[in-house]
Amino acid sequence: MRFGYGANHGLGKGPQPKQGRLMLSETDVLQAVRQHIAERGEAPKMGQPTSGEITWHSLLEGTIVRCIETRTENKQLHRGRIDLSDRPRYDRLEQYPLAPPKNPAAALTLELVQRGSVNEDPCPCGNGKVACSRCQGRGDLSCASTTTCSDCRGIDACLRCDGTGHRTHKAPEEARQVAEERVTCKKCGAFEAACSTCRGRGHVTCSTCRGRGVRECPDCDGEGTEPHKRCGGTGLTVAWTEGIISRQPRTEEIKWPESGLPYVARQHARQDGDWRKTSLTHKDSVPDGLEAEFKALLKPRLKPRDGEIARKADLQYLPLARVVVPEHRHRVYYVYPGQSKLRVFILPSSQRTWQIAGAVLGVLAVLYLLSRLLS
Repeated sequence: MRFGYGANHGLGKGPQPKQGRLMLSETDVLQAVRQHIAERGEAPKMGQPTSGEITWHSLLEGTIVRCIETRTENKQLHRGRIDLSDRPRYDRLEQYPLAPPKNPAAALTLELVQRGSVNEDPCPCGNGKVACSRCQGRGDLSCASTTTCSDCRGIDACLRCDGTGHRTHKAPEEARQVAEERVTCKKCGAFEAACSTCRGRGHVTCSTCRGRGVRECPDCDGEGTEPHKRCGGTGLTVAWTEGIISRQPRTEEIKWPESGLPYVARQHARQDGDWRKTSLTHKDSVPDGLEAEFKALLKPRLKPRDGEIARKADLQYLPLARVVVPEHRHRVYYVYPGQSKLRVFILPSSQRTWQIAGAVLGVLAVLYLLSRLLS
């Protein structure tokens, strides 16, 4: 299995020159592992691998920004006059010409008016006023001329007559006099027996109507009329058919593969790898010079979405090999192209990871037992 990897990273349109292309093969990968072991001085102790199990990963990262357009029509009703002269006219909304955006990330909302749909109508109310719905045009509301006393609540307005004017109770003994101040009752004349607020009546004059029995309507401020809801008090309405063209960007983050590759290995490849980069718009086809793996990953992701009118994809690609050699079962080697040579990154195998974890847990258990014994 062989993978081509180009040295030209700023891809344009059309075929790419093949001169200077680096062909990444299984032989290249194993040789890079051997060289890495030698550079670390581990060859005499560990030996050099003669074969290995190689798994290929195609790393793809970047963003795809799509401009999605929707066109909708709505019936509009405006209360009062409105100037629509600055809005574009159309006959059929789906046929209104609008060039694709140069920047797919820019949002746009365009309000249009269907030609011949504007209709200005005088309102049946005449002047924008109708009779107040609360007072029925009278301008006032009936109101109780008195209200219950807030202090005595009409219950103990007078200790002698209970607010009736007829004394039915004896005067309380001095020791049983109530603490609050009492005044002479206006009903029965009893001394120091009545509530100081209502003076024995049990009610007071209404503060709103001042005892007149009617009060001003709060909804219309006594005028007897209110603005007509349909025309908003303007006396006319304007109706038209509105067309809306909305363009909104949708950004898709690309990260492939989504799983199956250790985070640390991917980070090393992201920082030190010699990524193959390309930038494509909706007008561009997939360049012929890209590797087959890159093309296979790109094509389904560049498929137009519903309502898509523009697109820009900024992507980068890197082949990466996962290598396990029989001589070093405790290691996993990751090999990928660097700026000047193949880069090698080592991680412990899953078996070695569990061994290390077990050893750490064993040490922690011993330390715990020692601390218990010493305490």
